[in-house]
Amino acid sequence: MKPWLQLLKLRITIASTVTTMVGYVLARGQFDLPLLPVLGGILLQACGSAALNQVQDANLDRKMGRTAGRPIPSGQISRGAAAAYALALLTAGTVILAMNSWTAAWLGLGAAVVYNGIYTPMKRVSPFAALPGAVIGALPPVVGWVAAGGYLSDPTIHQIAFFFFIWQIPHFWLLLLFYEKDYTDGGMPSLFDRFDRRQVVKLTFLWIAATCVSAFLMPLFDLLDRPALAWVICGAGLLVIVRSLTLLRLQALGLAADLRIAFARNCRIRFMEINTFALLVSALLVTDALI
Repeated sequence: MKPWLQLLKLRITIASTVTTMVGYVLARGQFDLPLLPVLGGILLQACGSAALNQVQDANLDRKMGRTAGRPIPSGQISRGAAAAYALALLTAGTVILAMNSWTAAWLGLGAAVVYNGIYTPMKRVSPFAALPGAVIGALPPVVGWVAAGGYLSDPTIHQIAFFFFIWQIPHFWLLLLFYEKDYTDGGMPSLFDRFDRRQVVKLTFLWIAATCVSAFLMPLFDLLDRPALAWVICGAGLLVIVRSLTLLRLQALGLAADLRIAFARNCRIRFMEINTFALLVSALLVTDALI
């Protein structure tokens, strides 16, 4: 079963499921039984989309050390079998969501269309594919929101989607900084084709800061009724920004061999921190809605 599970990119798809739960709880104000099929539906849709992405990227994955061991390029699963598997998961997830909300089902499919139909082919020709790709992170909380009976026109869910949209950009670009050689080996365009390393690092830092600032705006949308939770988000965001300054410092010191190792390690740490911050914001929003 391991190769089939590897097709699902569970770390990414579970993250989409968690943010769907955030949107649902914010709209409903509680955990209840109807949440389970919503989470099951979005998880199946996300898994199907992730598996289809590996079908699309099979030839590209063979060229990169990070991805050469994936099930399709390594020959463990054929592209045809993986495609059938992906479509079955997408169909099952859509049916389950549609039984709860057709709007939620269409939004979930919309995320798959953006991921597989726009982001995946665009990343082969443009270094800015992360921008439309960030929509993928913004849609799952909206799915949860409408599945719980929330309105798409509500500015509350707009701010939540905006936060997760902004968060996706440094998430992508920190991976680029860490896996620069893999992107080069795969022949994929990257920001390094348009900017030098110093500029890319500065851009990434600015997007990390923008992610934190977008979280600071949440109290203005009545997303946090308890000031203590808002202060926790502000404190955590400021800490992420301050710690991310080390990216600029290491880049300014140069790119000697030992500094390259330190810079790569720093990128990995910043990647973990920005993701942990997004998880913290999610947890505090849910806590505020339930109290």
